[in-house]
This record gives sequence, structure tokens and C-alpha cells, in this order.
Amino acid sequence: MIKNLFVALMFLTFSANAQDTIRVKMEPNNGYKWMMLYKINGAKQQYVSNTDIEEGEYKLTIPKNFSAGMYRAFYDMDNGGYLDFLYNNESFSVTFNPSLPEQTAHFEKSEENKVYQSYLNAIYLQQSKIDSLQMTYFDSDKNPSIQKNYTKQLKKLYNLQDYFEKESEGKLAQEFIKITKKHYDTELLETPEAFLESLETHFFDYINFDNKILLNSTVFIDKAIEYIFYINSSEDPKIQRELREKSINDVMEKVSDNFVKSEILSSLLYAFAGQEALEMVDFIKEKHYNLLPTEYIDTKFIADIDRMLSVAIGRVAPEITWKEGNKTMRLSDLNEDEKYIVTFWSTTCSHCLKEIPELYKFTQELNSVKVIAVALEEDKFGFNHHTEMMDKWINVLALNKWENKIARSYEIHSTPSYFVLDRDKKITAKPEQLVDLLHYLGAKDELLNEISERISKE
Repeated sequence: MIKNLFVALMFLTFSANAQDTIRVKMEPNNGYKWMMLYKINGAKQQYVSNTDIEEGEYKLTIPKNFSAGMYRAFYDMDNGGYLDFLYNNESFSVTFNPSLPEQTAHFEKSEENKVYQSYLNAIYLQQSKIDSLQMTYFDSDKNPSIQKNYTKQLKKLYNLQDYFEKESEGKLAQEFIKITKKHYDTELLETPEAFLESLETHFFDYINFDNKILLNSTVFIDKAIEYIFYINSSEDPKIQRELREKSINDVMEKVSDNFVKSEILSSLLYAFAGQEALEMVDFIKEKHYNLLPTEYIDTKFIADIDRMLSVAIGRVAPEITWKEGNKTMRLSDLNEDEKYIVTFWSTTCSHCLKEIPELYKFTQELNSVKVIAVALEEDKFGFNHHTEMMDKWINVLALNKWENKIARSYEIHSTPSYFVLDRDKKITAKPEQLVDLLHYLGAKDELLNEISERISKE
């Protein structure tokens, strides 16, 4: 479900005397010319092979020493474009529309994927009918005909489930079909609250986290994500946090295998770090991840998570040092102002040369706001020229641009970038655009429109 939750790509070398071939065709191709194949191992993905397009199709090879499981063919790494499929030691072909890969995939010579794809299409459609009847019942006068139709559709659902479980007998697909099964009450529930309670109570009825066959897939992670992020939710931030902490505890109680625990927790850490949910990251690390046996703790991964959050809103900003004469100055030592703006820019960035003068002009009229402008440069010449006109700011020369220590500590990948700090140097905002920063600092709409117009015209 979630495409961006997979936290590490493990490139492994291999040798083999035989291999299977997956022929992939996209209709329309939309200009894609290259495809890369990975084997899914929980939260990680193991490199298998890659290929260029030839005569309108991609030929992906899978060596015989790669085991059965779920595989992922990437055709658009930048935007998360991929197709997942089951592999069980067979060659086959698949055609799909890259705009809707899961819904349009058509498999040839793969009974595994044919039966699984047919099951997903049929079962999701039937589940949607039943869910729709339940929603209609909430808003109706509890018409008995709705219950009658519900019972009829529920019977169809169970018949479909039984049919596909029998059709997939002896196949890898059967384990995926069994775990997709959902609980439904025999009678329509009277209120949304009762429905949600039943959903939560029976969510794990058909999920066996000890199933070794499903380790080579995203199924366990997907189920955990669904339970934690969607089954337990509230609009109140405090209640939401409490619900998520409880739901994480619930999932961990269901899982006995430390590998599965590690994979689920890694995905959750990555997801919450992406949301800059500091309290949730700290909770998972302290209450669960750090308590795993040493061999299941990835210290490099945790270091990456900590680095992602080093400039999260609420964190104390990383240190910045600079020279004033022979004296070393530090951001942490500044204490005269209520707010501090740290901006990263470059004299070789055309957009910066439009925005930074506007920011300089605006901040001259602000009281108790100090700007620390960090210029990412290859040399000092452009820096010396441009900063002559910004003498009211603290101007810091950061050589080696993106590789500079300050830029790396702030996770800078583009310029201009802006951070707003409070008196204690805690990050309070990270506006993406200059107008967002100026609005945060109190600029009126009329002025923002003028500045936007000037920047767009120059």
C-alpha cells in the first residue's frame, strides 16, 4: 500500500547456470526505456536484474537461486512507478498500463498470477458492495430489504473466497488469498462506532504472522500499516497518538518472529520519520525497536532515521559556526533575538538571486529577527560580491556546496531553503517558498502578491 515505506535497497551479486524470464510490456509505454527488478524481503528489496526496452518489451531475468515470493518491477523510480507480481519458478509474460499497473495487469503463462489477480479483482468488488450496503444502512430507516441484500451479498463473498482458495490449491497464491480474507458480521451493524469496533476486534482473524511463505512479500507490513494508520484514527492529535501507540503494541503482541517485528518496525519508523512525527519515532525506538535482539537492529538505518529528523520541526537546529575575525561564532550562542532565519542559497542559483534580495529587504523592517544566510559555493568570489549588499545579515561561506558539513547536517538538497527558529534555536517552520516564509513572518497579502510578481517577471 504505501509505496514510499521501503527503507533499503540491498544490491547482491549472484551467479547461476539457469534462469527464468519475465517478459513485460506496457501499453501505452509512455516513453519508459528501462526497468529494474527486485525481490521483496519484508521492508527491504533485493536487487535481481535490470534491462532496457527491446522491440517494445522488457525481458527481466530471474536466476534459479532466487526463491519464490513477491517481486517488484520498477519502471519509474522517481515517481514510485512499479508492478508487483508473484514468482514461483516459472517464466511468463505480463502486459499493463503504467498509469494503473495493478488494475490493468494481464498475465500469460502464469497460473499463480492469473488466479491471484482474478481473486483480487473479484473479492475487492464484492467487498465494496457489502461495505456500501453497511454505509447505506447507517443513513437509512433500517429497511429490512437492506439486511436481506446484505445476507445475499455476504454469501456470494464467502462462495468467492472458497472458490479461489480451492483454485489456488498447491500454489503460492493461496497464502496471499487466505490472508486477504476479511471478517464481516452476519447482521448489519447499527452504528459506525459498532462497525469500527468490529473491524478492529476481528482485524487479525486471518493473519498469521508466523507464515514463513509470506516473509518474502510486503503483506505483513501492509497489514500492520492498515491497522495502525487507518483502523485506529482520530482528529484529535493527542488521542491519535495514543491510538497509534496502542495499535503498535497490538501488532507487536501478535508477532513472535523477531525478523518480522524488525521489518514492520523499520517500515513504521520510516513512515513516521517522513511525517516528522518525532514522538511516534521515539516511542517505537524506545518501546520496541531498541529492545529487539542485537542481530535484528540495523544501526545504520537508525542513524539514517536520526539524520532525517535532525531538522524536523521541534528539533534544535544543528550547529552552525563561522568566523568573525579571529573569533569563532556559533548559532547556539546567539540570544539577542526572538526569531532566527537560517537560509541556504547560492550565487550560482538564479532563483536564489531573485528571492534572497527580496528577503533581505523585508527583514530590514523586522524587529528581533536575525538572518543567518549560508551560501553554498565552490569559491569565495561570488560570495564576497553579493554579500556586500547584505551586510545586516550574518553571512556564512560554505565551500564544497552540497558536500559542505553545514549543508549535510541540514539535509539540504536544493536552494533556496528556509528554516525558522525560535529563541532557543528550535525549528518552528520550514517554508518551502519565499512567500510562505514571508507570510509566516507577518507579510500582508498585497505585499506577497507584489513580491511574487517581481520574482516571476525577473
